[in-house]
Amino acid sequence: MIDIFNSLKKHRRIFYHIGCWLAYIILSILAGFFSSPKIYSTGIFYFFFTYLPDIYAFYLCWCIYSFYSYPLKAHHLTISLILAYLSYAIFWYITAYYIRPLVWLDGPAPRLFKFFDFITLNLYMFVKYALLSFSIYYFRQSINREKELRIIEKEKLDTEYAFLRAQINPRFLNNTLNFFFAKSLPHSEELANGIMTLSEIMRYSLAIDSDDRMTLIDQEIEHIKNVIKINQLRFNHKLQIDFKIEGNTHNVRLIPLILITVVENILKHGNCTDQNYPVKIFLTINEADGYVYLNTFNLKKKGPKELSSGIGLDNIKKRLAHHYQERFILNITESEQDYLLDLSIPSSTSASEVKQSTQITLAEQFTLHTIKPKPYTP
Repeated sequence: MIDIFNSLKKHRRIFYHIGCWLAYIILSILAGFFSSPKIYSTGIFYFFFTYLPDIYAFYLCWCIYSFYSYPLKAHHLTISLILAYLSYAIFWYITAYYIRPLVWLDGPAPRLFKFFDFITLNLYMFVKYALLSFSIYYFRQSINREKELRIIEKEKLDTEYAFLRAQINPRFLNNTLNFFFAKSLPHSEELANGIMTLSEIMRYSLAIDSDDRMTLIDQEIEHIKNVIKINQLRFNHKLQIDFKIEGNTHNVRLIPLILITVVENILKHGNCTDQNYPVKIFLTINEADGYVYLNTFNLKKKGPKELSSGIGLDNIKKRLAHHYQERFILNITESEQDYLLDLSIPSSTSASEVKQSTQITLAEQFTLHTIKPKPYTP
């Protein structure tokens, strides 16, 4: 019983459509019955074929709207509707002059074919059902867009709430890193440099307070280098990473924290210490087509997998889709041994696309005084 209920629930939209058309046909037959009882009482099945071309026109137009309305392709939409009308006219002619006379032998004879009357009547009927289809389609799309906006708004609020919960006080972080830097300076230049690098990483991360704000790719590259540098310190300079950049990066902009998320994912889940198969991170800026290409390769870690929330790449996909719509390409090829990623995103060189904020950002509160490290002396 539960399976039957679930099956009906799954296909309830189909039942809604069938029910609406049956109600429409029955009401039309009943309305005609009171005007011509004899005809409508003896040829009910006959009228199913009367409305069949109209049903065909309705769903054909629905499919056309679904295919061409977003993104709008007015030229293709117009041609498709003209072809749909021609197919509807042919279908209507076949049912009116060949099928309906066979279904009801004693029924009324088809009208004498007159080309102008035929075209006029069919055009009127087609436009009526095309407009009906468009109205219902547009209404459903409006409801769906409203639902999507509510979901996006909820996700945004959840993200902001999570950010506020996880946020570290910038002044506290500033004072703490200043303290560590000052204490480490007389003892280890490497440790002091590590703290300085960490401060630059935190400064950049705190400066990104909006997913839609564009950032210079040079800043993103510098952030990637700092993250690699700090991880080299963690693993005693054993990481094997080949990071190459090709093309002119001057004034190229893209949404922030996309490239670094890919790199952090490699550092977390990849085998980065194999000298024979080093991690490869190739970043190409193609001025000809206005795209930025990121290609990565890494071996997978062996043994138990590190616990992960799994939101890194999902977050990338959502942000790319939100900002670039269908203009980006993200391909991931995964095997048991290695992992390849190819990302193509459009770049921007226009400063007007950068959203300016009148509020003081967290980065403006977070400042670490630059102190030149002194050589370590025992």
